Amino acid sequence: MTPSQLSRLGRAIPRRLRFTRQGKLLFGVTILVGFGAVNSGNNLLYLVLGTLLSLIIISGVLSELTLRGVTAIRHEPPRLFANSASLIRIDLCNTKRRVASLSVEVTELTPSDSSLTQRRGFVLRLPPNEVVTTHLRIQSTRRGVVNTAGLRIATRYPFGFFEKSRFVPLAGRYVVYPALRQISVPGLPPVSRGTDEEQPNVGRGDEFYGLRDASPEDDARTIAWKVTARRDKVVVRENQRPATQHIQLLLHNVVPKVDAEDERAAHRESIETLFEHAASIATSCMEAGYAVGLTSCDGHVPAEAGASHLVRLYEHLAHLPVRVVPTGTALPALTHARTGRAVELALVTESQRAAALAPSGDRLYRVSEPEREDTA
Repeated sequence: MTPSQLSRLGRAIPRRLRFTRQGKLLFGVTILVGFGAVNSGNNLLYLVLGTLLSLIIISGVLSELTLRGVTAIRHEPPRLFANSASLIRIDLCNTKRRVASLSVEVTELTPSDSSLTQRRGFVLRLPPNEVVTTHLRIQSTRRGVVNTAGLRIATRYPFGFFEKSRFVPLAGRYVVYPALRQISVPGLPPVSRGTDEEQPNVGRGDEFYGLRDASPEDDARTIAWKVTARRDKVVVRENQRPATQHIQLLLHNVVPKVDAEDERAAHRESIETLFEHAASIATSCMEAGYAVGLTSCDGHVPAEAGASHLVRLYEHLAHLPVRVVPTGTALPALTHARTGRAVELALVTESQRAAALAPSGDRLYRVSEPEREDTA
């Protein structure tokens, strides 16, 4: 972005002025002194009134000079998990040639009902024609997508009587993943090699993956001698990483419809805990070497391995809605594309427990072998 574009962006949205507690006190004292000076005609009161008015005018002029020519650029946020704080990098740009900006703060513009809390980024001095980096500390109490209208740049310079701010129209979107927990899934088989398809990653499998130039750390047994002789330089062979068993998570993202507000809140909290368990199980199983997939009432993610696929599962869980069904409705039947181990997660109510879906407990964590089709 060129300096002229930054300057136009800085003038795009008008300023807003807000009284601080000290500013309200100053304004009240100024009004009282003004009434006293007019009624009494005392020159000393007029002198005090002039001093107070001068402070207000100086504060307005200097705060305007501070905000003029200042804009912000937001960088792509890292992965955001519920109940975990993250830092967002913000670059503050001062396009003025000679005047520095002092005591500048920046925040995100979020909806009033948003679950996102933040701690302002602060820059004490922003030199002219320079860019200074600061960080926003944001945290969300629940998963989901949080949309922001842009960035708010504010200052209370020089006296802290008023807070003048302007808005940078940079709409953003934060995807908050479910919180991760330390849990374990009982009944899973030990990891064994070569039982399924190869993973598209470098590892110690038997299938050929590719060739590359050798490095001093490579084992001499991996050298491709024929290719080395043909190219007249040392080339090593890379193999694919062997895949292990597939695990499919079956997530029932449904809650029963109830009239009581406290019951709705309890069910909402329980189903969100279920999402957190799904994300935690996927993380622990994938770190152990499994290929993990996810099936819900609103979509299916095939079982794969790798860090990028784990992010895909997080994204799917963050966007999943919670379906409300009438009380007593049986859990929907979820099927998955591959055979393998299945981990079923569901919120089990009293009516469903009576139907022998779960003999005990408020949530169902069932590890079972799926039925295999007869290929004969």
